[in-house]
Amino acid sequence: MITAAPLRTLNGWHALGLVAGYVLAQFLGGFAVGLSWSFSVGFETALQGGRLPPGLQLGPGLLAFSVLLGMLVAGVWAWFFSAHYARAFLRDPSPTGVAWRPAPFRGYGVAVLTALLLMLLVIWVERLYPPDLARLTGPMERLSHTTGFAYFLFAVSVVLVAPPLEEFVFRGVAFAAVARSFGTSAAVVLTTLAFVALHYADKIHYWPGFLLVGALGLAAAGLRLRYQSLWPGIVLHCGYNGMVLLLH
Repeated sequence: MITAAPLRTLNGWHALGLVAGYVLAQFLGGFAVGLSWSFSVGFETALQGGRLPPGLQLGPGLLAFSVLLGMLVAGVWAWFFSAHYARAFLRDPSPTGVAWRPAPFRGYGVAVLTALLLMLLVIWVERLYPPDLARLTGPMERLSHTTGFAYFLFAVSVVLVAPPLEEFVFRGVAFAAVARSFGTSAAVVLTTLAFVALHYADKIHYWPGFLLVGALGLAAAGLRLRYQSLWPGIVLHCGYNGMVLLLH
């Protein structure tokens, strides 16, 4: 007699493994681009008799591609992880499920309104505490001041790729895993802190930026719980990132 395979568990340790793997995958994806570039530099230098060819440097286009590739590699990791540990919970709308399902139409309207309100908060905070642009040297901040194809890749990454991926990881699978072990309130707090920490490189020299990212994370978690779906949070995240790009 053939019996069904038992469902895999999902708990707080899985949340830690998912987020750690997500960060590592982003690093490895970007590192692969840098490593390939280093090999090409070494090859060109050898061809030039040991002299570094002029103009050969890691430009914004390559940096933008490394960021995008890092996100895509992290997305593959998130898909692999969820397929092994969260497949049975993907459509579960409860706090202990991933909530990958449509939301009522009203939820998307509230998401857009929330994005606008957060944008007003960004404007107010930056007027109250103007950022020192000379100190903002993180990869995202650097790419936000580029032009051409590099900026296009950057915009695609932060508006279309990062929001659904980050919502799936932080407010989806990781949220469900933490909620199963420690409850919904702990899931809101811990996943928001992890989401804020993810933006360390770009916010370390502008502390109000951490508060703004935290506000975005809390708002997305609220939408996820209110409408029992990740999709309004994705709309919120896309809209917020897009408006921040337009503002800067």
